[in-house]
Amino acid sequence: MPKRLILKLSGELFRSQEIALDLNKTKAVAQEIIKLKKDYEIGIVFGGGNIFRGRDVSDVKLNMATAHYIGMTATLVNALALKSIFDLLDVASRIISSLDFSEVIGVSNKFDLNKYFASGEIIIFAGGTGNPFVTTDTAAVIHALEIKAEFILKGTKVTGVYDLNPNLYPQARQYRKLSYQEYLQIPAATILDKVAATMAEEHHLPIYIFKWGKDMLKKAAKFKANGTLIN
Repeated sequence: MPKRLILKLSGELFRSQEIALDLNKTKAVAQEIIKLKKDYEIGIVFGGGNIFRGRDVSDVKLNMATAHYIGMTATLVNALALKSIFDLLDVASRIISSLDFSEVIGVSNKFDLNKYFASGEIIIFAGGTGNPFVTTDTAAVIHALEIKAEFILKGTKVTGVYDLNPNLYPQARQYRKLSYQEYLQIPAATILDKVAATMAEEHHLPIYIFKWGKDMLKKAAKFKANGTLIN
């Protein structure tokens, strides 16, 4: 029986220098995911930061709840793009949204998740948790618990967890393995939302953080992508 996992992706993986949602980048992401499909049942959660980040509007004084809803809607845009690529590649997938976008994506029942997985579909979770002030990291943990995933893989633009911000401090040291308590005590650790980390710790759910790249996802699924394992 295939193992089941949640893949948490940064929305930035869909962005190019010129375009917020680059379909060539999206296709490259889809092709990497397909390589895992034979051995794993896959649920996907991603952010919408390639399109909109609520934290970037502080100078406009936009209502923060509204900003979060805009961000959650951005995850649906990414979900539709990824599903469209899967369709072109003849790979079965389905979007399940925490917000009501049924006119756009149709109606899917969360209680039928096992049936969808059994039919070979990749499940794309959109809309975050459906609530403002909650990150997509937390959404990933919640969905992982819903589907009884064995672990979460978080693909980002950095290689893992560091003791300092590696973009500012060249001497920053990467951790290869951490307990959740160790992670929560690192002041500079922001790559994984600490609410999500606390929830994952409570439910004994491992999270592996790695730098996205060609052929790295298959390595990450074995915790061998030079990333950081938190458990």
